[in-house]
Amino acid sequence: MSASRTAAAGQAASAHEAHSKYAKAETRVPDHANKPADFRTEPKFLNPKPDKSENAEIWTAYVDEANKHDEALLKKWGDGIDIFLLFTGLFSAILSAFLVVSWSALQPDPTQSTSDALAAISQQLVLLSSGGAMNQSAAYQVPAFTPPTWAVAVNCLWFTSLFISLLTAVLAMLLKEWLSAYSDRVALVPLERVRQRQMRFDGLNKWNVPAIVSLLPLAIHIAVFLFLTGLVLFASPISASLSALMAVLLLVGFGLYTSSAILPLVLPECPYKSP
Repeated sequence: MSASRTAAAGQAASAHEAHSKYAKAETRVPDHANKPADFRTEPKFLNPKPDKSENAEIWTAYVDEANKHDEALLKKWGDGIDIFLLFTGLFSAILSAFLVVSWSALQPDPTQSTSDALAAISQQLVLLSSGGAMNQSAAYQVPAFTPPTWAVAVNCLWFTSLFISLLTAVLAMLLKEWLSAYSDRVALVPLERVRQRQMRFDGLNKWNVPAIVSLLPLAIHIAVFLFLTGLVLFASPISASLSALMAVLLLVGFGLYTSSAILPLVLPECPYKSP
């Protein structure tokens, strides 16, 4: 009898001890001290009493993140400007070749003037050989030259296009210099580097440098449109069919370009992003 009581008491004590261990295990506070730093929920530089000195760790962290942002932004702008300068150079060379041809239409043709003068002299010689008197009033006079309307319109469009192309190329080179100056870092103390970077970044937005970068493609698009319009007019005195075909192609291209600019405003998921 006493043996059974002793066994029961032992079982009860074991059960109580196991329950106590289980309760302690459930109420145990997690220990984050032994976990790697990556599992911490609080960044290491967030201190209840942050260090605000010139060499504080928070300034170094800010400079590192700002440099990553600036490098990505400047690389994006720089690559776009390089492509723009390459296209502008090729476009200006092609446009100059067309201007050499169209410029001659604004000047009198020396060959035609010589032919007219020889024809007038021939008439006078025929009149003299037939025994007639030379009419002084019928002497040859150089006719006033008036350039055709299409030639004036074509040259106006193409010279405007060339001017826009060269002007935007110069502006693109200036932008490269501005962005290079923005990336220069002179200050050595972290706090001064923070102030210097923020001052320059605010200056970029205050002086609308991002807007200028985005307007460069729009300017060259306008120059290309003027060139194509002039090309349609240039072909009109040569072949009406060719001019009509080029006009249709120009209208189709302009419609597609306009659609690519309007669709993203109506459909946000549309990937056609134009300036």
